[in-house]
Amino acid sequence: MATQAERRAQTREKLLSAAKTLFEKQGFEATLIDQVIKLANVAKGTFYQHFDSKLEILIALEREAGRGRTREALAAIEAGASALPVLENYLESLAEWFTAREKIAEAMILSSLSRVDSETTRHPELSGRGFIHAVLKAAQQQGTIRKDTDAWELTGMVGGFITGAVLYWSRNPQADSLSEMLKRSLRLFLEGAQAREEM
Repeated sequence: MATQAERRAQTREKLLSAAKTLFEKQGFEATLIDQVIKLANVAKGTFYQHFDSKLEILIALEREAGRGRTREALAAIEAGASALPVLENYLESLAEWFTAREKIAEAMILSSLSRVDSETTRHPELSGRGFIHAVLKAAQQQGTIRKDTDAWELTGMVGGFITGAVLYWSRNPQADSLSEMLKRSLRLFLEGAQAREEM
């Protein structure tokens, strides 16, 4: 007989599976929570025991989808790959993801701000923040960025420019592409954070 924790995990998976099916079939915007509940065959209250909103379930799905890519990137760094190109690639994929979801970009970034203190944000496979921290920590160990600032503080700076760029871009559609804005922001960040040879 399944334990309560196992039943809870199974219900969460049913909700995620139902939402994924509906999002793929009719899109995020057109999908209603009631449709997710009906397809998952759960009560409305059960949905809200697992997720606060439709947006939160989308974030959970994206986190699951990105887990494999995150593991591969971190494994490549452990095997000797340079960390900063991994960060550049991550920002490029982030720009592509937000660009494909332009209508909800602002809501997504604001939702991510509400989870900053969550335990999940510190895990490199479960959150962008945790992943960025792991990459910056590796860059410090490789000597490509300065070591006199804590990697979490640097992560906050990177998160800040990502947040600012996405919000500005989402409200100013005629602006540069998000990809270019993030590349420029990273370059400016690194010019102030790169390791300098001692004279």
